[in-house]
Amino acid sequence: MPVVALAFIVIAVLVIAVSGSSSPTTGHDVSYPQCSGSYPSNPLFGIVGVNGGLANKANPCISGELHWARDAPGQKRPKQPPLSLYIDTGNPGGHHVADWPSVGTAPGYGACNGLLTNACSYIYGEQRAAHSYRLVTARDPVAAKTAPWWLDVELMASWAGTYQLNIAALQGFIAGLHNAGATGPIGIYSTSAQWKEITGLTAQTTPTAFNGQLPDWVAGTDATLTQARQNCTSGGFTGVSPNLTQYRIGPLDADLRCTGTR
Repeated sequence: MPVVALAFIVIAVLVIAVSGSSSPTTGHDVSYPQCSGSYPSNPLFGIVGVNGGLANKANPCISGELHWARDAPGQKRPKQPPLSLYIDTGNPGGHHVADWPSVGTAPGYGACNGLLTNACSYIYGEQRAAHSYRLVTARDPVAAKTAPWWLDVELMASWAGTYQLNIAALQGFIAGLHNAGATGPIGIYSTSAQWKEITGLTAQTTPTAFNGQLPDWVAGTDATLTQARQNCTSGGFTGVSPNLTQYRIGPLDADLRCTGTR
């Protein structure tokens, strides 16, 4: 074979090898809906749903999805770890669920009597969050303890009839993660419209209700990348600039790490 032709082939192979090993640029979130298909390839970071659609169900693919996210490189500036976690929330007390608490004491709300009260709502959230924490601990105790956690707050879940009942439940979810051992940041996945309809809160009133600032991840399963970039500056609902915004790439949920927060 002529030397020139051989050199050309070597160069071509090198070009293919370099282009095939490109650095990842996009974060993704996955959960139980992805159990039947393949996960997004070459993610920059991954956010794994712990539950199977309800706060008392487990994502049957959680082990594989945790492994998928752990292999991501993460992002350095602004910092975004390879793996984050999210859990389903709600307040189904009016639906007489089997795991609704009947006893216990909630800080600031008093004793739970088994009815749809602020105290029982708080304890429900606390117990469900601890359950989700244990699901991760059984597979990756380091991630459970140190990774960021997000509370999925959407209208598709069951919610109580007053704002305060729902706020109490979410306060319980946060406390449950902390009490179980989570040391990473805990934030809210929602939109300003859903957040207000469920809790009655705005960006101005949320910090008071939750004794401080909560990170937010702006939901956007129908959003484009352009809209996600806009949501980084105008989509916040907890009183701080959004950490993450979600958008869609074909059948996949993608996520953008906003530059306005650390």
